[in-house]
Amino acid sequence: MAPAAGAPSTDPAAQLEAKRRDTIRYGIDSEISDLVRVLTTEKDGRYDDDLLGLFGSSRSPKLRSTVLEFFASLEWNGAEKAALGIVDDRDNQDVDLVGSALLYLAAIRSKDALRFSDALIKENNKKLLPAVVRLMGRSGGEPEEALLLGWFDGDSTSPALKEEAIKALGEIGSAKAAERLGKLVQDSTAGKAARMFACDALAKIKDGSSVDSLVKASNDQDPNVRTSAIQALGAFAEGAGAPGEAARSAIAEALRDSFPNARLAACKAAASGKVAQALPFLRYKARSDPELAVRSEACRSLAILGAASIGLGSAGDDDPFAFLRGIVDDREAEGALRVLCFGLLARYDPAGSLPVLEARLAAEASEKDRTFYTALAREVANADKAPGIGALARALLADKEYLIRIAGIEWIRKNKAPDLRPDLEALARSDPSDMIKRRAAEALKAF
Repeated sequence: MAPAAGAPSTDPAAQLEAKRRDTIRYGIDSEISDLVRVLTTEKDGRYDDDLLGLFGSSRSPKLRSTVLEFFASLEWNGAEKAALGIVDDRDNQDVDLVGSALLYLAAIRSKDALRFSDALIKENNKKLLPAVVRLMGRSGGEPEEALLLGWFDGDSTSPALKEEAIKALGEIGSAKAAERLGKLVQDSTAGKAARMFACDALAKIKDGSSVDSLVKASNDQDPNVRTSAIQALGAFAEGAGAPGEAARSAIAEALRDSFPNARLAACKAAASGKVAQALPFLRYKARSDPELAVRSEACRSLAILGAASIGLGSAGDDDPFAFLRGIVDDREAEGALRVLCFGLLARYDPAGSLPVLEARLAAEASEKDRTFYTALAREVANADKAPGIGALARALLADKEYLIRIAGIEWIRKNKAPDLRPDLEALARSDPSDMIKRRAAEALKAF
């Protein structure tokens, strides 16, 4: 029976939404800030209009800055007019709020905001200049590029402003800056942070002439510079000719680096750059690297390369997916790594790996200690955009434990699998747990 008119909803999802809207309307600053942090983590934009209304009515600069930072994280442009108004009225506004407004306008790449640049630069407010530079990088063109190059080269430019200019030149994609940035990444006398930002900028500019500088920097004495250079090389690894080959070779070799973060960067660069020659290194890292984080990243890279058909077409360990299936079934391997590989196969290779995943799930379900089975169920629940593993979700729906059934429901909600709708309807109608009935009914609304 439907609730009486005016009565509170008994739907948990509706109750949560109503509570959040009430917090925005009537909550104290700390409650609203806590909620915004949660919404940022969830990337939930359903309350943007409510928060924009709060932004207009609140007298707290700190709270208003928090709201703008949230909008910036979503790159939601609905607050552009309000943020422009803050910058225009900056003489009467809290300086930190003006800075937040500029960073928000940079995040949404506001062209209108560039009209304030000249005046803000002349005012030379040290608190606002970094945000102005960020805005020019995100929203600017040739006029802003010329100014940024001047700051980059200028002897009187502060180190902090120079670093912001380097990042902004990368955002603009300044080919004119490539040669100068390439020299900077090799300059061992320059600041570490500036060299690292220069590597990142070169990855965004993607000028092939930068590869030689990045390869040299990937062998730098500073491990953090090496890490940034290795990561940047991923942007060039798919290129043809000598630059592409040099980038691929450097990435593969970087998997030997003694610094764990450098090996992590190499794993990621091998995946993003589709570096086939890194496959044997990655397999070794996945099994034998001393750091679990590197072993895990190597497995992720193998899955991505497998999905890109890099290394496929061969039997046995030459197939990245066969290698990952071996880890899933290896009881001597670390549990966390086996769980990770189970989830990777569910996302990247459902067609080829489903029989192995079904068998492993069934085997673990019968164990007295179901800790590992619960971890596998969680991987299924988290596998969005994975419509090919409905059989795993169906197995979870039939489990005796209600938390496992919830995991199956969660997978259906995320993937909207029409062939499992009858199973969901049956749970909503007749499951012995009222919680399961409610969760199943909520999930049906997603179809």
